[in-house]
Amino acid sequence: MTEKKSETRLQWARRHLRNGYIILTTRGAVALYGAAMRELAKLIDSPVGVFLAPRDLLRDGPRFLREQGLRAACGAVLRQIAAQYDPPLGRRRNPINDPLRQAAISYYYTYELTKPDGVVPSRRPVNEMDFALETPFAYDASPKRAHSIVAIVHAFYPDVLPLVLEKLHNVPGALDLCVSTDTEEKKRAIDAVCADWRKGKVLTRICPNRGRDIAAKFFGFRDVYADYELFIHLHTKRSPHGGEALARWRDYLIDNLLGSERIVRSILSLFDDPRLGVVFPQHLFELRGILNWGYDYDLARNLLKRMNIEIDKNLTLEFPSGSMFWGRTAAIRPLLDIDIGFADFPPESGQVDGTLAHAIERSLLMIAESRGFEWLKVAQRDLYPMGHTLLPVLSVDDLAEHRLKVFQPALGCVDSNFHPYATPIAETRPLLSYPSRNDRPRLTLLTPTVNPQQTFGGIATAMKLFSALLAELGDDFDARIVVTDADIEPQAYATLSGYTPVPYAASLDTERAALVDANEREGGRLNVRANDIFFATAWWTAEFALAMERERARYFGGERPFIYLIQDDEPNFYGRGAKSSLAEATYHHGDQTIAIVNSEELFSVMTQKYRFRDAYYVPYELNERIGERLTNVAREPTMLVYGRETVARNAFELICAALVIWQQRDPIRASRWNIIFLGEDFPDSLLYPVQNATVGGKARLDDYADHLSRALVGVSLMISPHPSYPPLEMAEAGLATITNAFAGKDLRRRFDNIVSPARLDPASLADLIEDTVARMEPFVGAIVPRQRSSAPPADAMRRFDPKTLAAELRRAAASPLYATGETSRSISASTCEIY
Repeated sequence: MTEKKSETRLQWARRHLRNGYIILTTRGAVALYGAAMRELAKLIDSPVGVFLAPRDLLRDGPRFLREQGLRAACGAVLRQIAAQYDPPLGRRRNPINDPLRQAAISYYYTYELTKPDGVVPSRRPVNEMDFALETPFAYDASPKRAHSIVAIVHAFYPDVLPLVLEKLHNVPGALDLCVSTDTEEKKRAIDAVCADWRKGKVLTRICPNRGRDIAAKFFGFRDVYADYELFIHLHTKRSPHGGEALARWRDYLIDNLLGSERIVRSILSLFDDPRLGVVFPQHLFELRGILNWGYDYDLARNLLKRMNIEIDKNLTLEFPSGSMFWGRTAAIRPLLDIDIGFADFPPESGQVDGTLAHAIERSLLMIAESRGFEWLKVAQRDLYPMGHTLLPVLSVDDLAEHRLKVFQPALGCVDSNFHPYATPIAETRPLLSYPSRNDRPRLTLLTPTVNPQQTFGGIATAMKLFSALLAELGDDFDARIVVTDADIEPQAYATLSGYTPVPYAASLDTERAALVDANEREGGRLNVRANDIFFATAWWTAEFALAMERERARYFGGERPFIYLIQDDEPNFYGRGAKSSLAEATYHHGDQTIAIVNSEELFSVMTQKYRFRDAYYVPYELNERIGERLTNVAREPTMLVYGRETVARNAFELICAALVIWQQRDPIRASRWNIIFLGEDFPDSLLYPVQNATVGGKARLDDYADHLSRALVGVSLMISPHPSYPPLEMAEAGLATITNAFAGKDLRRRFDNIVSPARLDPASLADLIEDTVARMEPFVGAIVPRQRSSAPPADAMRRFDPKTLAAELRRAAASPLYATGETSRSISASTCEIY
């Protein structure tokens, strides 16, 4: 015994010395240090686990230590160090995501709730990464069709109005004019100035001196907007509170909106895009440091709630500072339709913040986005000092690329680590979204991995069903695979060579078949189309699918289902706590969920517990390749054990304990039997004191079929209602198979050569192993035929049929979307939530 144990340690040492030498000679001493930290983490904690950056020790370390224990805390820190110095599998981060790292936007932000003076801080892009279109465009830009346009101007200072009217003459074609002020005397002066206006009709009104230009422009002319598709908001701004720094603000805004006819034509050409709702100037540079919620957050939040829009301070704050902008009437319709009047604004007393007018200004883009509209910023190069952030438009083709940088949705979460549980429950790090302009229907598979060495039965089943659906959908649908939990390895790219590798970043989204590595989240976004349908493969990917569907609905409207491949009752994977609750929650979206349930047994359990929009079951079938490679050879005294040490529901410890009891009780017979553990690799030392046992790891299908052809006994436990494929494969191959029953599951109904213990404890399992080995030992050297499965009754079940489901997906993709600018939305806008 001691000699064998010493040999195992010697082999372990040799293997690590060899690997260390390879790392040192190929990747250097830094990588060797990182790899050593990873191996140390495995020894201290486990082969897999969470990460904890050293810089976060003071903030998160005490809680992590208290909740997870010292070993897990040390392991988490060591894994983070390893990832820093030697990225997983000994390579740098996936080069496919290089564009993501280059284009990722950084933000000024704090989770601090308020500043000492009570101001609510905002999330803002750093100055160097806040982009705008340079105007005028370099080509002869003109709108492709005529738009009905009105200029709505609040002239509190009538002496400035001639300057405004002079600039408005740069608008080509007809332009009606609406001008407000606060006294009769000023109105007479305005009427005199406007008497020579020849571009269109003129309407002047007196409005109460409440709410300044905001109240006058939106509510003083509320009845006017219905007659116009586009408008421009202007006012005779002076900003006396700002001193010299803000003295040029008015001219800066007006010149960027109306500085020349070429500028105006450039801006109006943008509105040929029916999804564009607002165009406004890049912020005056002197203001950039004070762009925040100020004292307006609660006012804005309550205002937006009245329009069914939910926000939080973690969202990016973007707005037309100075409240001058071009807009589409349909984009602001929710604001015009709510019951707000001048009496809702405070009397004028020189306020510089904290009023309803300031809240409306900060809410405008969020209102537009809630109606499915987008926005863009513009600036002239000679008026803005950060020239590298101004994107020159050399041709109309540049606009599609530039939009990806300029338009950063104000209602879209940009925080990939928003949830407190995103650190200890790493798989739940949110996916962020970006609206695609590609309207082709697409089926998107969300899967933890596609790497061959990590692809167990569940992932393989998901890929098989996904491929079957795509085959039925044909050219009607594009395809996309989004990998959420593991860097995509070169072998996976080779296996999926029909898919175009694309970064986890906003793009033109033109690929017909795309493969996205979304394991690296920071700074990236996932393109979401109007006709995306998501296919989830585990509870956390179901969270992502639900979140992406909410984002899709917010961008484009309408309702789309999502497909949920349910391969187990996943809350049972964990003790009662956060993970089990999160997993459970994903089953309670019945109106949206098309459930595909793996196996008849699990279908019966899940459809009794939960309600789904539609539900199909996938029957057990022996893998075709395994079936082809099973051979009639003499059986050997071999026991196959499905032993995944890292998967609790496979009860690895229970199996090992039972084997020790059996071997020590029946040593002579046990000495004649070899035991092979299949399923995953783990150190041989974890088997001690089980004798005659080897770790076969994750065997290739050919090798697995050979094991099934030669062995006589199989042991495979699954502490869940899912039957698990290994015991069924073992039984069909002719092995006397030991597995457990569970609520809704008794595999003895499928195969006569399956047995189950009455109680699932080491002693009962050892008794069954002893009886089964004794019963099968006479067949050593004999040929044992394959067995036939008797599937449980399928009454009231719907067997998965790709053609039926493909027809349902086509109907879903053809259902109406939100008609931009025509109907009102009832959905709430998205915040940074994923469940």
